[in-house]
Parts: sequence; structure tokens; C-alpha cells
Amino acid sequence: MSTSLPPWVELSILQLPGRETLFNAPMYYAMKPLVDATARVILPKLELPYAFFGHSLGAHVAFELARELRHRNAALPRGLIASGTRAPHLPMRRMPLHDLPTPRFIEELRRYGGTPEAVLQNQELMDIFLPPLRADLTIFETFTHSPDEPFDFPIAVFGGRSDHRLDPDELEAWREHTRGRFSATFFDGGHFYLLERSRAAFLTSLRETLETFGS
Repeated sequence: MSTSLPPWVELSILQLPGRETLFNAPMYYAMKPLVDATARVILPKLELPYAFFGHSLGAHVAFELARELRHRNAALPRGLIASGTRAPHLPMRRMPLHDLPTPRFIEELRRYGGTPEAVLQNQELMDIFLPPLRADLTIFETFTHSPDEPFDFPIAVFGGRSDHRLDPDELEAWREHTRGRFSATFFDGGHFYLLERSRAAFLTSLRETLETFGS
């Protein structure tokens, strides 16, 4: 993705414990400790203007992180892009998935899309893949939103037109969390539209949105 962004954008990715180079680190199962730990890491790195982008759970982590930074009187992002998820104040409409038995859990992943069938049928890969995914879903499905003041920075939302788990109104409801500009962009594809045939359109919209954050 970094090669598709303007040269003035430096991409920094939040890597959660239990994945890749942090594979052996203890995972988080609740939003508050995850946000507190992330705030400690990024606070010394906020000298330059920055923005947050988060997809699905990542959007909620970014939103709560911005709230935590505001409580700490730290420099806030120029804007937030929330992708593929309902506004944080809305209740979850589907049943929780994080504690389902493994066969049912895998079947729900299949319905959700985004995971190759070869991976879903590979026991060794699933033994590695499922624990962090369950941890992510535990954070997402057990977090309780607390009301707070809207932000002054702009919020943009992205979503897939065929995402059967997300109603467009749920994405549009992010509007309530900013006093600044708000925009909503929908792409062809489902929950993982940004990895599907709309990838080029997504990257173009991402670049254009970041440019508006700087104006």
C-alpha cells in the first residue's frame, strides 16, 4: 500500500501482539488495555501531522485511541478514516462469534469471506490463525461504548456495497462523532472490498481523503 500513497505520506502499521514478529507476545482481549498500550507507544512519535485509518476492529481501535489521546492532551490526528464497520455507538446486530465452537466458527469465517478456502481447510494454519482472530473478535464484540464529545477533525468512512454484515446507515452514523467534515464512500465488493477488485479505487480515495485532511 505504501507505494500507492503520495511521497509525503509515511505509512506506520499497528501490529498487535500474537501476530508476525510479535507472534509469541500475549494477546489483548479487551479494548482499554490495548488502547492504553498503543497510546504509550505512539505518544513520543506525534511530532508530525498524522491521520488514522482503520478497517473493521481497527477503526474502533483508532477511534478509541484518538479519544485517549484527547484525554491526555496529546496532538490529535488530522482526520480519521473508518472502514467496513458500524459507528461505535450502535449496537451489534449479529450474534457474537468469538466464543463459538471451532467448526461453527470456521463456517462463519467462510460466510464472512476474505479467508481462502485452502486456509480454512488446513488444520495447521487454522491453529495459528484462529487464536488472534478470536482475540480480535473478543475485543470487538465485548467492548461497550461510552458517550463523549464529538471530535473537531474530519471523519471519512469507506465501505463495500455488498458487505452483508453492514448496513450503509450504520456506516453513515459515524457522522455523529465529528463536528468537522464528514464523507462516506462505497466501493464494489464486500467486507474486504479493499483487497478485492476495488483495491485501485480504494487507494485513489484514500489518497484523496488524506489530501483533504491536510487542507
